[in-house]
Amino acid sequence: MQKREALEFDILFVGAGPANLASAIHLQRLLKRHNATAANPLEPSIAVIEKGRYAGAHLLSGALLDPRALDEFFPDYRAKGCPVEATVSKESIWFLQSKRKFAVPFIPEPFSNKNSLIVSLSRLGAWMAEQAENEGVQLFDNTAASAPFMENGKLTGIITDDKGIGKDGNSKTNFEPGLLLKAKAIVIGEGSDGSLTRQLSMHFPSISAAQRYETGVKETWEIPEERITAGEVHHTFGFPLESDVYGGGWLYAFSPTLVSVGCISSVGHDSPVCDPHLNLQRFKLHPLIANILKSGKMVESGARTITSGGLDAMPPLCGPGYLLTGESAGMVNMQRHKGIHLAMKSGTIAAETLFEALLHNDFSTGRLKSSEERFRNSWAWEELHAARNYRKAFDKGLYSGLVQAGLQLGIPGLSLKTTQLTLPGFTETPSFNPKKKKIALPVIPEFRADGMRTFSKERSLFSSGVMHEENQPCHLVIKREDIAEICLKKCKKEFANPCQHFCPAGVYEITTEPVPALKLNPSNCLHCKTCEIADPYGIITWTTPEGGGGPGYKLS
Repeated sequence: MQKREALEFDILFVGAGPANLASAIHLQRLLKRHNATAANPLEPSIAVIEKGRYAGAHLLSGALLDPRALDEFFPDYRAKGCPVEATVSKESIWFLQSKRKFAVPFIPEPFSNKNSLIVSLSRLGAWMAEQAENEGVQLFDNTAASAPFMENGKLTGIITDDKGIGKDGNSKTNFEPGLLLKAKAIVIGEGSDGSLTRQLSMHFPSISAAQRYETGVKETWEIPEERITAGEVHHTFGFPLESDVYGGGWLYAFSPTLVSVGCISSVGHDSPVCDPHLNLQRFKLHPLIANILKSGKMVESGARTITSGGLDAMPPLCGPGYLLTGESAGMVNMQRHKGIHLAMKSGTIAAETLFEALLHNDFSTGRLKSSEERFRNSWAWEELHAARNYRKAFDKGLYSGLVQAGLQLGIPGLSLKTTQLTLPGFTETPSFNPKKKKIALPVIPEFRADGMRTFSKERSLFSSGVMHEENQPCHLVIKREDIAEICLKKCKKEFANPCQHFCPAGVYEITTEPVPALKLNPSNCLHCKTCEIADPYGIITWTTPEGGGGPGYKLS
């Protein structure tokens, strides 16, 4: 085994998203409050590592923020300069056909965004990282958690990424081996489909619940004045998606001249023939959106997956040596299309659990399990429990889903189904059943971007700030024999190589000259994880590239 320098902390946070940053801030404030009167003050070493090249670089969302959690753990956030773009001033829900729109006559309370804040998640993350550092938390960016470090069946550390390895796998002159970061407790908040969480599930199978995912693609636009007011919010369903595809669109106004526009598409192992990037481009052509964006300029774009399984798909919040927060714990309410406030709440629950562990110098699994009780007694559990059947209701299509969702608004959690639904395409081990009756593949529409309102994947990548060290091993791992037997034969026949479409960054390309081959463009990767989730054969493994690689979001 390669010898690595080891650093030791009391508490280590993996991922600098809103969940872990809320946790670090809250924990430090709890400690300072305790130390103000304690005879024996606690002074633990606390660190956060982040794979992006700066805090917020990989954070992408709409984003509407319910301030409930922020009000609880950081009541002076406005006085501290929290970057709130606007407060929701007007909202509407539309059903779209290709050229027409129909307004939902009233907005049911569970869908209401009253008092919510419109924020740039990347700016919010950068601000929260600054606040954490002001509280005394050490933050290390450009540092990816590449593997767990296990001792006696317990997570006791993580191994960070090696730097300076060439495409051929050999060390370059600037080679630096990754570090071994050890801790008494490790808080994992990697976001959707985290690579460390996936590796950890090999040791603790209970983590690998049948989670499900959607892919969101979004753009930020500068537009002429007098078309929209700050705080205006529009949500849509219907066009451009077929009725059997779950998803929808949004447009949020940061200001009268800056808007966020995006589209969520359901992509899964059994429904991989989908192009989330194309869905957004078509969405922007609808008159509702086109009239707002006309003569505007796209200034940033990005993509990410979203956990959507809800309460029933959540893994346990803790295990030997670790806690899960945010989307690593499945904390998203798809009924409200919100997760930031739940991520923050999961972070404060983790902080209170860790504070008790520090007080008693006890980091046993039994002690960490108090996080489960805290969650069960919180408003976060109540919210997720009430919405637990919402996403499942749409498994048989839009119209059936609307009927079931309507029933759920009357009695929270009610569904026409009385037993747990089987989630198509979201099994623990993705597989393709060759005996299954073959269905006609959906047709992806022919589309040519105009370069003004609609864009190619290449042009969108330019606006994502994506960067990777070119001379490094490919972080998208597919076995050579799988490329030959599955990609170029079986997948081509059964699904027409959907990786060419479902990847919003154009990473996967099937070439025919001089011989058929799968060409990978890993430097395009937006770290959205759609490929690993949507691959119908489960042969793609997303691993961490060198820390600092990936998108560089600033407004998203």
